[in-house]
Amino acid sequence: MHRFFLPASSFSATEVHFPESVSRQIVQVLRLKVETEVTVLDGSGQEYAVRLTSVDAHLCVGVIESNQPCLNEPETQIDLYLCLTQREKFEWILQKCTELGVSRFVPVISSRSLVQEEKDFVKKLERWQKIIQEAAEQSHRARVPGIVPPLHFREALQQAAAEGRCRLIPWEEEHSLSLHAALQRHPQEHYAVLIGPEGGFSPEEVGLAQAAGFLSVTLGPRILRMETAAMAAVALILYDQGEMDA
Repeated sequence: MHRFFLPASSFSATEVHFPESVSRQIVQVLRLKVETEVTVLDGSGQEYAVRLTSVDAHLCVGVIESNQPCLNEPETQIDLYLCLTQREKFEWILQKCTELGVSRFVPVISSRSLVQEEKDFVKKLERWQKIIQEAAEQSHRARVPGIVPPLHFREALQQAAAEGRCRLIPWEEEHSLSLHAALQRHPQEHYAVLIGPEGGFSPEEVGLAQAAGFLSVTLGPRILRMETAAMAAVALILYDQGEMDA
């Protein structure tokens, strides 16, 4: 069954009015017909069974048959602080980590990031938000993860520290503290995870992160690409917290 995230303004007590962009998708791409049942989500954790009553490329309308809480969201929240890289790789990480269950993405510009400028960010943000929403719909998430404007490395450290969650930085030079051990010592429901660029973090950056309360952790003896490290860290945290159980 097709799933759509819609803004609160789309809902009335008994009906859902689909925005034009979604209506075009329903009519021109999916070719859905009147009486087709779809699932609509309001972004707050509720999902609605909706039967289409009017199908038009400018405005589709559906009647709400029922609604219930969507139970697919992990209780453990992960903010993924992700160093900017080439477009395809960055967008692939956004997609896959949304599927896994990341709560929010924070793009970061570090000393070795392949992308050092914030130009054209508005256009990029729109594209990133679309990728994240589509991944959330495909993976049956109840909420669409947020994404914020890029922060420079020190700004990212300050933000993560101010928000007071458990902070983790996977680092290839860390050999004593495993991710599992860090999670056992600091059990929480909210984590900030800082993933480095292709060239890794500089020793100075790791020192700054540790001074800001980040725990440097190892993901194992093998050197991982940044996209592998991002997915592995998210999956391991959620598994460790029991969030991968059926």
